[in-house]
Amino acid sequence: MERPAAGDDPDATKGRPVIPRRVAAAAIVVLMALQGNVHAEQYHYSITGRVRPLLLFWISRSGVGDAVVTRDRTKEHARYSLLIGSDPDRAPRRINRWGYIEEEIQGAEAHLVGLMTQSDEESLEEADANVRTQAAGRHPFKAIQETVNSDYARSLVTTIAAPEDYTYRQLQAALDLAQRDSSTGKSRVLRLPPGTRPGFLAALAEAMHATSTAPISYVYHGRLYELHQEHIQRIPNFHIGRVEYGPATAGDFVITSTHDGERTRFSMTYGTVGPFADVPLTMTYQPRWWMQVELIITDTGSAPTVTKGEER
Repeated sequence: MERPAAGDDPDATKGRPVIPRRVAAAAIVVLMALQGNVHAEQYHYSITGRVRPLLLFWISRSGVGDAVVTRDRTKEHARYSLLIGSDPDRAPRRINRWGYIEEEIQGAEAHLVGLMTQSDEESLEEADANVRTQAAGRHPFKAIQETVNSDYARSLVTTIAAPEDYTYRQLQAALDLAQRDSSTGKSRVLRLPPGTRPGFLAALAEAMHATSTAPISYVYHGRLYELHQEHIQRIPNFHIGRVEYGPATAGDFVITSTHDGERTRFSMTYGTVGPFADVPLTMTYQPRWWMQVELIITDTGSAPTVTKGEER
């Protein structure tokens, strides 16, 4: 097991398990059941992918994947989820990269479940090599389970081997596999400073609703991060094609790890008034120097039904 990070309580594990696996397993069951909640709002996004085989130009292709954002908020609880991935039937080089994260908050307690295809490519050539590796029968995933309360965050990350090359359309099968194979892995326990949000999606939801641009602290896998919004532009009436979404804000976001100072940047436009208030409308993220993805809200395709804008 890892040594506690700076800010951890070395005595926090005395008299109790480092990772309450029964609680984490129960959290997975609860979150999987919540996916079918008819009261949750769901928004579908089409993904445009851009790859840069050379430093001089980008090659773009639209419709290479899908994303679904879900939120369900009441006075007593909140739930946020994001499913995002490429479709190997549509993506260049049949790249299959996807991830899922769900945060369920009930009072001072929160549970997080996450999945992602394991990929650490630093170049387009390495991505091609990984595609060939997956074709040879190796399909690793990373799974995270985390429980958060007002004092501590306890997380467990495991690497699981899928029997086939699961795509984002097989989320349930991947969640079932993660639940069965989550007994060992890398665990962390972190004492939380006051005001820490219990996950990235919860922090992002607050940032979209906040009137201040002050950094928002959140925890993910036993590490603290700060989410900061900058370069804000107000848009009186944002539209995509012929569909209007009303007043919106476009901003650049920076995520800073307080552990090592690493920064991650993305840009997003989100609604501010009406049915699309605090709803992401577009998002651009560049996870690698050679790859960029853009999410655009849409009501077409085979994804779950979404709230529609009004056509002009």
